Amino acid sequence: MRKTAWQARLEQAAWFLFAVSLPLTSFPLVQRLTGSSMVAPAALLVLPLVLAFSTLPSLLRGGKLPLQSLPLLAFISVAIVAAATAFFLPIPPHRQIPLWKTELEALVTLALGAAFFFVVAVWANREERLSFFFRWVNWSGAAVLVWGVLQKIFHVYPAIYPDWMVSIQSLLVTHEMYPARITGFAYEPSWLAHQLNMLYLPWWLAASVTGVTAHRLRLGPLTLERILLVGGAMALWLSVSRIGLLGFLLMLALLLLLGVLWLIGWLERRLLARTHWTGRTLTLVRWGVRAGLALGLIVLALGMFLAAGLALSRFDPRMANLFDLKTLREYDFVYYANQLVFAERIIFWQAGWNVFNRFPLLGVGPGNAGFFFSQTLSAFSWHLTEVRTLLYHLDVVPNIKSLWVRVLAETGLAGFACFSVFLYEIWRSGSALRKMKGIAGAAGLTSMLAITALITEGFSVDTFGLPYYWVVFGLAAGATLITASKGKSS
Repeated sequence: MRKTAWQARLEQAAWFLFAVSLPLTSFPLVQRLTGSSMVAPAALLVLPLVLAFSTLPSLLRGGKLPLQSLPLLAFISVAIVAAATAFFLPIPPHRQIPLWKTELEALVTLALGAAFFFVVAVWANREERLSFFFRWVNWSGAAVLVWGVLQKIFHVYPAIYPDWMVSIQSLLVTHEMYPARITGFAYEPSWLAHQLNMLYLPWWLAASVTGVTAHRLRLGPLTLERILLVGGAMALWLSVSRIGLLGFLLMLALLLLLGVLWLIGWLERRLLARTHWTGRTLTLVRWGVRAGLALGLIVLALGMFLAAGLALSRFDPRMANLFDLKTLREYDFVYYANQLVFAERIIFWQAGWNVFNRFPLLGVGPGNAGFFFSQTLSAFSWHLTEVRTLLYHLDVVPNIKSLWVRVLAETGLAGFACFSVFLYEIWRSGSALRKMKGIAGAAGLTSMLAITALITEGFSVDTFGLPYYWVVFGLAAGATLITASKGKSS
């Protein structure tokens, strides 16, 4: 059954609202509805519209969930089983917070994240839909960059945010603007870096490399995506997110690797076509070319990361002692990390890892790892003000601050295996899509870049509730159905 014109317009309007709401990570209205002052994405308000006007009608007309959904469903099942078995574990009490409450909040957050993936995966099975979505992602990203530029300008001169900016910020974000770091429309600078690295920069990089644009207008090689890429990289730098910058460098390293692999293949074809070498000589030449290019890639990547470290040590006061190797030799790594102002994160990662070591198979259940922190925190951690405040003065269960460690601690090896298979399937889908021309190929490369950045972002953000990587993964999963769905109506 075909869609009527008004049904098509409602569906398009829902996806337009979804795309333009993505920059808002902590929307006040969502905060009031959910009670969460931090993870409150505005896209959550649009999700019911997308479900009602797009996903459910599509499924009723015969639409399918992509096969990449299976490992995600397995991960959700493991999380539910871990939550149920947690009631039989010796979980320490923490400020009279009930176990069921933390588990319910964690499972709801996971369900919402998975919902972002499923609605996008069901819908994104046509090239025109990808173009439509990325077009509005570009405009929403442009709004983020403009707001970030204004934050930087007014912080420098006249060194105070005007009332109209404060008013707009209070309408759109539950947190005030930072004095020295830009946040866009995100809760904090690291969340701006997260949304840039998980959605905007992967797409802008992929589109720039492949020469694809979601817009009709282009001036020779100049496209809107390439302009936004430059602005996005500058915004990432001005957010002063160290893990965010590292994630961006990893994306560039992946592009370098893919470029070197292409160059190796091209040179080998040229050698075979223009020489008469055979046998051992040809093998030696072939391996010599590969080794030389690989060595050049390693040197270039190390130089890139070293240059970024030197720049950060000059620009960010927290990184002034980055190359203080004497401290690293004379003291332990945690002391060195404390000098760089990220010891708290290391401490929480260690505590979460110790929880996993105690319950390696299924973990302690979603949302429950923080109950064990009073037992698993290291001795050094009690010298840190943030740790003491979190455990003694705040009525919240501490979180691990790392997606990877959290998955291990709360769902064990079983959950980590399912989540890893899910990421592998998305990577494999993106790699297959990358061979296609046009926007589908760019979407495939976008997902590969996002997974690469997630390696580091997973050590900064531990929530399933932010939609960015779910959306990109959904686009990759849905785009794998493009070939089969051409010429068909959903």
